[in-house]
Amino acid sequence: MSGPYLQPTGSQFVNQFEKFGHPGRYTSAYTYTGGQVDFTGSNFGYGAVLVKKGSDGSADIKLSGGGAISASHLPNEVVELSPIKIEGGSNAVIYVLKRQQ
Repeated sequence: MSGPYLQPTGSQFVNQFEKFGHPGRYTSAYTYTGGQVDFTGSNFGYGAVLVKKGSDGSADIKLSGGGAISASHLPNEVVELSPIKIEGGSNAVIYVLKRQQ
């Protein structure tokens, strides 16, 4: 088993991200395209969104501390916030970014 991020150490391979940490602020992305998704349990840790303009699908982003923001009101850039749920956007394209912990 090998890959671009695995380096041999003796007889074993070491994942450099596990050994040294992730260099960026975000470590993964969830692409929301409609319906409902909760950011609790195994989806915990997402802390920013990027809405593809013209494709928000009237989605509402509910925040962990209360309240909601319509995705159509967000700028076309990464917006740091604490989503607990996204719902209502048919044919939406919203990238939800998981923060490094």
